[in-house]
Amino acid sequence: MTAADSTLEHEDAEDAPLLPDALHVRNHASTIPIYQTRSRRIIILILFGVIFILAFGGTLMVVPSIQLYEDIVCHHYYNGLKGEKHKGYDDTIEEGLCKVREVQGELNILFAGMQFLGGFISLLTAVPFGLLADRIGRRPVFLLAIYGLFLANLWSLVVLKFWRYLPIRLLWLNTAFTLMGGGEAVVTMMFYAIGSDVTPQERRANVFLVGGGMVLFGEILAPSISSYLMAKSPWIPLLIGQVLIGLGPALFIFVPETLHMRPRGIESETLTPDAISERSVSINGGDKVGFFSTAISKARNSLKELYGSLSVLHSLPILLLLLAFLIQPFSRQSVDLSVRYISNRFHWDLKNVGFLLSLRALVNFLLLLALLPSLSYYLIRRLHFSPKEKDLALARFSVVFLVIGALLIGLSPTIVGTIFGNVVFTLGTGTNALTRSLITSLVDQEHVGRLYAAIGVVEVCGSLAASPTLAALYTLGLGLGGPWVGLPFFALALICFVGAIGIWSFGCLARDKLPSGVQDEDDANTLVVLPESAEGRSINVV
Repeated sequence: MTAADSTLEHEDAEDAPLLPDALHVRNHASTIPIYQTRSRRIIILILFGVIFILAFGGTLMVVPSIQLYEDIVCHHYYNGLKGEKHKGYDDTIEEGLCKVREVQGELNILFAGMQFLGGFISLLTAVPFGLLADRIGRRPVFLLAIYGLFLANLWSLVVLKFWRYLPIRLLWLNTAFTLMGGGEAVVTMMFYAIGSDVTPQERRANVFLVGGGMVLFGEILAPSISSYLMAKSPWIPLLIGQVLIGLGPALFIFVPETLHMRPRGIESETLTPDAISERSVSINGGDKVGFFSTAISKARNSLKELYGSLSVLHSLPILLLLLAFLIQPFSRQSVDLSVRYISNRFHWDLKNVGFLLSLRALVNFLLLLALLPSLSYYLIRRLHFSPKEKDLALARFSVVFLVIGALLIGLSPTIVGTIFGNVVFTLGTGTNALTRSLITSLVDQEHVGRLYAAIGVVEVCGSLAASPTLAALYTLGLGLGGPWVGLPFFALALICFVGAIGIWSFGCLARDKLPSGVQDEDDANTLVVLPESAEGRSINVV
């Protein structure tokens, strides 16, 4: 028996009056006993597994859903025409005929409406669910958000199935289902919160980067598989993706609540409940109060906490870094747009564009899991950067690649130049994770959930602005024709430039505050991506 094992048994013995009782109640409530691990490594691996399944399933549905949207709008358009151009609902319409301005304009409005309404719902729910996660835990909020997205996708499938009888714009109602969990913003927020709970600050950036790598791994595989399946029917990848989104989160039954779990130390792989967790278990068995009194009390406290969550915005460094989080929603919404943009401008079938998405994801994957970790190691071990200095340096140069790449996509008159622009743009993919690591280090652990709620609000506000802005510019570009079709990517470059101003200004402001010096051997080793869990695992949200 090792010293760590002895310590664990000793601490478990001290906790016996509290924690075992809580576990005992849970086991009696279930007919099947479920083991929940306290291993940091296993929790992170399960988290990565869920993220991969969600990313793979979601990405599997992207291109076929766009094809069905376009086909339905196209059939409605040609069915309304008179004379020789008229085509009925049962007629087959070639994809090239669907690239006319009228069809693409309606399709653009459809996407803009879904993205705007989804962003508005997330804006309403991001802060409340962030506070809820700080109160009842990360896991229930995480699962609630995922299954809200599952129901939203299910409604979309119903509308697509009965498109002859249901107006296509009823797809906008799928965003109502995200009220139950907050949608994609809350899923992302909970991933970072759980990762922050179980990971020491020295390894946090690595976990965030690998989490992004899992998303990308799903995006590498899914578009190519989806394109292959679409040759038979676009419904095949749609249904497979929906099943994966529904079943993937089941892995979380093996993960305990991490809200009050803390790593014992960098060298320890075991998590332990803190004092707050122990007190909460004891309080749960206290005096009972009336339902309405409890509800009113919690509502009053929630309002106070909502006001208190704004305290994280009183710091100029945090405000500067928050500018960088405007990039993510514009970048994310430009992915769907780029599929239609490439298909329309260069006359590619949608199913073939899926292979380009796989190429883009592959470059992203190599960047996050090879290039950035290697640069991190070099900056720490050779140039003796501190973790914060390393994150800042990488974030600064990553955001520059975003600006240049977006400009190249919009300006390039050829498919080769557009592909090259996408490659350059992907070199800046690590900006979001690196900035999150920087901004997380500026607050204490108890305010992490509220900080991520503020980040979620910024990203949702960005989504609200991104959808109508990119849609309007794309519609304008379609009307002008020629190179003006790339107008949305000029706007993306401008937003990336604003984020670059925030990151570079933060570096100038915090230059004298960032600690520097030689790291000890253990800290330096932890800066390689996934140093503790890379073994035995092969290596992607919403």
